[in-house]
Amino acid sequence: MMTATTCAPVFDANNTPTVPPAFWEHFVSLSHDKTQPVVLEQGALIEPLLSLEDAFDLARNVVESGDMTVNADGQMLKQPAVPGFPHAFDGFEQFVRDFAALNHADGITFTRDYCLKHSGTVATKLRAFTHGYSERYGMPYPGANAVFIGGRYRSTWIGLHNDSCDTFLFPLYGRKRMMIWPPAYFDEMALEKKSALNGVCFGHIDVTPYAADATIYEVGPGEIFFIPAGWWHYNKLDELETTLTVSVGMFSHGTAQGFCENPIKAAMVSRAGTALTGAIAQVPGGVFESLADVALPLPVAQFVDSIRDNSKIQMLLKLSANGIIRDRTLGRPGGAECWQRVVRARADSPLYLLALDQEAGLLFAGGAMLRVQPLPAVRALINVLQGGAPITLAEALPEQAGNEHLHSVVRWLYEQAAIDVFT
Repeated sequence: MMTATTCAPVFDANNTPTVPPAFWEHFVSLSHDKTQPVVLEQGALIEPLLSLEDAFDLARNVVESGDMTVNADGQMLKQPAVPGFPHAFDGFEQFVRDFAALNHADGITFTRDYCLKHSGTVATKLRAFTHGYSERYGMPYPGANAVFIGGRYRSTWIGLHNDSCDTFLFPLYGRKRMMIWPPAYFDEMALEKKSALNGVCFGHIDVTPYAADATIYEVGPGEIFFIPAGWWHYNKLDELETTLTVSVGMFSHGTAQGFCENPIKAAMVSRAGTALTGAIAQVPGGVFESLADVALPLPVAQFVDSIRDNSKIQMLLKLSANGIIRDRTLGRPGGAECWQRVVRARADSPLYLLALDQEAGLLFAGGAMLRVQPLPAVRALINVLQGGAPITLAEALPEQAGNEHLHSVVRWLYEQAAIDVFT
């Protein structure tokens, strides 16, 4: 059992939990530097990262939005019948039973890829989790994607498959009995491979012939199960069991083209992209030592600069969220009054301030961006927060006591879970 201590001031339940560096040292040791599957016990974290309430609220948001994929007894449903979602968790077991019965099935699974748009709370907590991974292995790109999995079933709803990402499973309710095979195990077998969203899938095949070679991992609520990229897995239970699970995939297979795709689209519809080039001035013949000596027409050069600038802004956004893919309109609720209280910047949310001119800038935190001014005051704020120690802003920046705009910036940082506030 790993033990760790924290030097945080008096804990405030509104703050996002912190994942200590010792957790990741423990993970690296157990997983042989993320090359082997491993179950991380409940005591591996100082405080629970995700709660059952978090998962239940996420399930409610997913179901009530209708933004989900429903599978009944192994079959995708295009227009599933959905019962009303319960007001409290004690009604969840009956809900999934009713869900299955309404669709004439024994088992039912409802899932949502990119589920963090449905919960700012889960998004900020998972950002705290991915920070240690990013410190050791770099920020995952295109990012860290979370999948919500709920329902009542015996086996993995898409069947035997692998994923192209490192995966961390967080079962919050119910258990997993995961059968695992190494990446090369099925290479020489005549099985039909189907492309899946995040990897390769064999579907609902009979795994009995391969069961003796599988390693079985029992994972209970509150534990974390790590599956390295490429490992085949299949959750197989003896009976129907209810689950609420969040799966986090660390994707690092992005391409330069993918990185620039959105910045290019943004530049194409910008003023720089629609500017007329006009006639291009003739260039006298001669010898160029390199392409650096060849000047593009000014409108074209400005368009290229726009793509480069947009790419840098996108990178700062992703870095400030440790690669978590989320809806930037979702933040931590509360908007606490922070000026007179003890605050501390979170290590898992680097702050970036980009000056636009002498008075205005862009502030990046938690995967979100805010235009700020006056720049000197915000610069002073970021400088005192970057120290990492708990501070009282009223004492650290007494000259800004009446600067309501700066106070609103501090509240915004709290909402993005970039700072914590303590009693």
